[in-house]
Amino acid sequence: MASQSSSQGSRSSTKNRGRRRTCFCGERPVLRISSTAKNPGRRLWGCINYQIGDGCDYFAWAEPEGQDPQIQRLKNKASSLKQELQKAERKFALALAVGILGWTMAGLLLYDRLN
Repeated sequence: MASQSSSQGSRSSTKNRGRRRTCFCGERPVLRISSTAKNPGRRLWGCINYQIGDGCDYFAWAEPEGQDPQIQRLKNKASSLKQELQKAERKFALALAVGILGWTMAGLLLYDRLN
C-alpha cells in the first residue's frame, strides 16, 4: 500500500465518522497508511488518484483518533510495562529495606562485641 500524507487540501475531512462510498472525484477511496510524523502508521481512506495529478485530496481516517488498533496495542503495552516497573520498584524497595536492616543488625552485633 502506498504511503499517504495526512496533510491534504481544503476539501479533506478528518471529522468523517465513516468512509464515503466515493471520493470528491467520484472514485472509490482506497485504504492507505499515513507516513507523517504526527500520525505514523495510522490508517486512512484516500483518493485513488492522490499524487497522480487529478486527485481530489479526499481522505478520512479509517478509525477515529484513539481507536486505532495500533495505538490501542501500544497503550496496552505501555500499561503492562508500567505494571512491571511498579513490581520491580516494590521488589527493589523491599531488597533495599532488607539490606539496610541486615547492615544495621550487623553493625549492632559488631558494636556489642567490641564493647
